[in-house]
Amino acid sequence: MYKLRLAILLSLVIIIPGCDGDENNGPKIKSLLLSLSKNKIVADGNDYARVTVKDQNGMDITGSVTIYYKDEIITLDKIVTTTPSTSTVYARYETIESNEEVLEAVEDKNLKFEKNVLVEQYTGTWCGWCPRAIDQIHRLELADNRVVHTAYHLSDEFGYTSNAALFQSFGFTGIPTVHADRITVWQGEIPVITAMQNPSRIGLSIDVTGTASEISADVNVKFGYDFTNSLNITVLLLHDSLIAAQANYYDTDVTSVYYKAGNPMPGFIHKNVMLKPGTDMFGDVIPSSSIDLGAVYNKKVTFTSFTCSDIKKMVVVAIVAASSGDKAGEVLNCIEAKVGQKADFVYDDD
Repeated sequence: MYKLRLAILLSLVIIIPGCDGDENNGPKIKSLLLSLSKNKIVADGNDYARVTVKDQNGMDITGSVTIYYKDEIITLDKIVTTTPSTSTVYARYETIESNEEVLEAVEDKNLKFEKNVLVEQYTGTWCGWCPRAIDQIHRLELADNRVVHTAYHLSDEFGYTSNAALFQSFGFTGIPTVHADRITVWQGEIPVITAMQNPSRIGLSIDVTGTASEISADVNVKFGYDFTNSLNITVLLLHDSLIAAQANYYDTDVTSVYYKAGNPMPGFIHKNVMLKPGTDMFGDVIPSSSIDLGAVYNKKVTFTSFTCSDIKKMVVVAIVAASSGDKAGEVLNCIEAKVGQKADFVYDDD
């Protein structure tokens, strides 16, 4: 009987597999692989590089290791600094040390830009309530030159086929609707727009040339951060003064600028009407390989097959928006220029 018990015990010892680690702590860590979300940041106290550390099995163990930056321990998994430098980042777990990654923190110079707010107006010549929004935008443009206005007409003689799709993508159902930077439905308060003009990390320049049959726009995008989220660019052709009668429900409103202007108002001038896009209506993706801190991405667009009696009335607008991350859908900056005009980067280093 004793021999039988001993044989059973020995067989159990043989079949129980070996284990690196224990049941409470999991597999034993044998190696560390450290990576950074980006290797270049702006030393502005806001931009950051996120640190990730994985073990030999590809498991994320960032919370279990000690991270060193400039040979000093950091308590978070992201690195922020206000001091320009080039330093190494590495991690340790007990006696195991990871690979080193180089992180460059660059001086915050010529990397911030004046911010223009995109004011997108959804309207129609048949819409009797739309003159209110038209007047609000007119007053805004008189008070603030850092706005870019685009009017998308719906179901009228100036409508473009994709205008409705853009309108509906934001869940809008009625007009007039005015959208600021694609994040705020604007009700006419000028301070709301002013508050959206904090410096941007996207800079834009544009050079517009052309004839009555072909218009070209040469757009440059400069990156003030090494963005890890995806970005897109939209380029639109506008006409700044198309004429058509406009329905007007304010004809009898003594407080309105359109009081006794008629309903409809004949010969009404419609500003910045979107004629056609030179990119996808929702934007073309900026290749991630082109996005780098301080780098410049170039986009050339040519417009043809449009009707124009005065080339000086044509305007090109360029828009850069985030398409992923916590700012997905938000316009990061925009710019406009008429044919024969060039608008350069405008830095904000204050």
